[in-house]
Amino acid sequence: MDGSDIKLVIQKKLFASDLKQSQNRLSMPFNQLETHDFLTPDEIEILNRHKHDENCLTKLGIEVGLLGPTFEMYDKKIEFKIWDMQKTHNYVLITNWYNFVMDHKNILKEGANIQVWSFRKKQELCFAVACVDHKPKADKIHDGENINCC
Repeated sequence: MDGSDIKLVIQKKLFASDLKQSQNRLSMPFNQLETHDFLTPDEIEILNRHKHDENCLTKLGIEVGLLGPTFEMYDKKIEFKIWDMQKTHNYVLITNWYNFVMDHKNILKEGANIQVWSFRKKQELCFAVACVDHKPKADKIHDGENINCC
């Protein structure tokens, strides 16, 4: 897949709110991150910029690639943003997140322990969602070595 600059962003337990269609987002609270050092200065600048959207001010997002727990790149648009909450800030994966969950519903369940990894593919920001409770199938093991990210 030619990924580079791989970093563990967060390990967390999936909550019902991470899986609900009405929420349509994966929340990654800043105070739970393993690292904040996975964005370029340009990406940080974009994520902190605002735009006017239907009479309210919202932060811009970045379209990112998403590798699923079955080691396949997701084919729908996923947006990565910062949401400023009252007590903290969260990174969130939105736009088609619920569709991603439904496509992996046998793996991404409430209470599952996941890891979110960042990586670069042709310099573009991507994420991988790995379920540490899920054992990969033998056909997803490459060159006799387990990629062991889920």
